Amino acid sequence: MTLGARLAGLAQLTLQDPKQAARVLLAEGVPLRARSAGLLLVAILSAITASIQITGREALDPLSAFMLASPIRATIFQWLFLSVSVVLIHRVGRAFGGTGSFADALLIVVWLQVIMLGFQVLQLAVMPLAPAFSGLIGLVSFMIYLWLLTVFIAELHGFVARGLVFLAMVITGVAAGFLLVVLLILLLGPEALMPNV
Repeated sequence: MTLGARLAGLAQLTLQDPKQAARVLLAEGVPLRARSAGLLLVAILSAITASIQITGREALDPLSAFMLASPIRATIFQWLFLSVSVVLIHRVGRAFGGTGSFADALLIVVWLQVIMLGFQVLQLAVMPLAPAFSGLIGLVSFMIYLWLLTVFIAELHGFVARGLVFLAMVITGVAAGFLLVVLLILLLGPEALMPNV
């Protein structure tokens, strides 16, 4: 079986049975170097698709406009966001008694970003024909991402209560987002993110 066929099969399994897909993925034994390279690659591709998606849009919140001002800046922020996600998934999970390793947290972040890239490409294809439907795809794909991430984190760390995993994800995400905004304001000044202030 070719690599492409294996990835396509794993992608299908991820959407149909994420728990089993997580087990298959974590048993693959992907080298750490490949996982790290994968993180950079998905960051680049995500930044490109995000830049294409916002082309022509007049209204963007200041933070998004700042992060997506250039493809290079978008890539840097995307890579930082994914890297922080890896650290949080590993460290917060460990703090609550989880058993997952940093390398495996890296692997699931890369793989789920690959899945989301598929949805982003679908959005781009639909956008010229049906912008409203494209927006719906974005909303549904975000909900699917949260569901997949919850299941994969639970499998990574050996957690049983997925509801608690989801709650921890939300609280951690809100706290991390708040700290990010505060950090950017301290480093760049409020005018960079809130030009009307």
